[in-house]
Amino acid sequence: MKNMKSVFLLSAGIVFASSFLSAAESLDNLLAGYMRNDLSVQKESGNMQKVLLQSEITDIEQGFSFQIETGTVTVTTGAEGSVKFSPKAEFSIPQAANLGISVSTDIEISWGSEDTDVVSNMSLGVSADIISDTAKKRKLTKIKSERTILEAKRSLQNTFVKAEKEFYTSLKKLYTLVSSVIDAEKDLYDDQLNFEQIKAQGYRTSSTKYRKAQMDVLAANHTVESKKRELMRETRIFAAKCGIMEFNYENAEDFLPTEIPLVEAVKIRSFGKDAYSEIEKAKWIQYINGLERDANGDFNLTASAGYTFKNSKTKSDTIDVGAKFKWLGTGLVASAGTSMPIGKDSFTPVYTFGVSVDPAAFKKASVQDEIEQIEISQEELDISSAEKSFFTAVIAQHSELSNIEWERTTYEESLDMYTGLEADMKKYYSQGIITESEYLSTKVNKENYRIKCITNRIEQIIYNADTKLMFVRDSELEAVGAGKTIDDSAAEKPEEENEE
Repeated sequence: MKNMKSVFLLSAGIVFASSFLSAAESLDNLLAGYMRNDLSVQKESGNMQKVLLQSEITDIEQGFSFQIETGTVTVTTGAEGSVKFSPKAEFSIPQAANLGISVSTDIEISWGSEDTDVVSNMSLGVSADIISDTAKKRKLTKIKSERTILEAKRSLQNTFVKAEKEFYTSLKKLYTLVSSVIDAEKDLYDDQLNFEQIKAQGYRTSSTKYRKAQMDVLAANHTVESKKRELMRETRIFAAKCGIMEFNYENAEDFLPTEIPLVEAVKIRSFGKDAYSEIEKAKWIQYINGLERDANGDFNLTASAGYTFKNSKTKSDTIDVGAKFKWLGTGLVASAGTSMPIGKDSFTPVYTFGVSVDPAAFKKASVQDEIEQIEISQEELDISSAEKSFFTAVIAQHSELSNIEWERTTYEESLDMYTGLEADMKKYYSQGIITESEYLSTKVNKENYRIKCITNRIEQIIYNADTKLMFVRDSELEAVGAGKTIDDSAAEKPEEENEE
């Protein structure tokens, strides 16, 4: 009878540990399913495509343009009715000194007039920038567009890393719950053993000691069931996130992988300081702001030339020449032009002049200069702040990795010790040398350290993810730019650490 009771108690104490040893789901399948079902990955993949399409729009806008318009069409009814409109066509090439070619004319068709001149003021014109910031602004727009694509790629790249980190963080939580269930099972076994001893000592059921021991067993049993239910609930949620909607496991622990590969640690010192995300961003802002300041030139000079047929101002064909000058720092705008008649007995050219000044522009330019100096100073401070953050991050991550590696050594040594001790204690227990409680305690300790070894490996994977997210890793972006799929990234297995 005693042996039967011992077998029962032993099986009750280690049933959880035994069932945990047979896992049905592989780590690779779980991770791949999690990545496929992660909405943030899908959202960032769509955002990547959106950014690429927006870049195509930018390229179109920065290329040549061609526009045709009829102008306003005026129709007059009646016996002396007419139709008037001024069609125009323009062609521009921004990359060629903002070269522009235009053709325009006035057309009037009168059905009550004998005048056969339908077309007037037909003009052919060419314009180009002599002094201009157009080229710099085009370059700035192109650089910003390229940066937007780069940041979208980085965001997608980091989304994969974040999703993987979330996967392992959730998995670690489940193993932590497994450990709490094992501890609760051990406490229940101890309370059951104590209760059996009290009953064997002959205490009455109405005695305080008997009832307290009985309540301890009930409370411990409730704790075990509560923790098992929590583990089952969290495991089902995790399984659903991995795409497993039909959970056919009686015990949640049967679902979990029994092994986690030991990945090679990402050394934070292997990254350059300039690759630190905060530093890279601060330097980019300084660079692009510098280009924007440089692109806002002080002077702008545009020249134009053309030929007008039947110019209404001179009543003849004319050669037209003009220029426009802007001094942006002062608000001064000056323009001049001339239309020289062709084919007339007398040379009577038409001249046009124009000048405008914005007095407030002087003061605004002075204030803007002060603002730019403050911005330059702030950009330098941002870089310095990012560099300090980098050195702090290096110390913190290096210390964290050192702790993870130290804990792994400690856990593995303890697991080896308890594995050997458990084998010896099992033999001693079968020989009646030690008590069942002593053997079961060793068994539970071994299982706890096995789980600690698993969670320690998960912690190193999470550490690797955190370290990667601190830096830009543009050398890895080729696959992202080539249209890498979610399945491809999810299927990647952690690289096992090379033994030295």
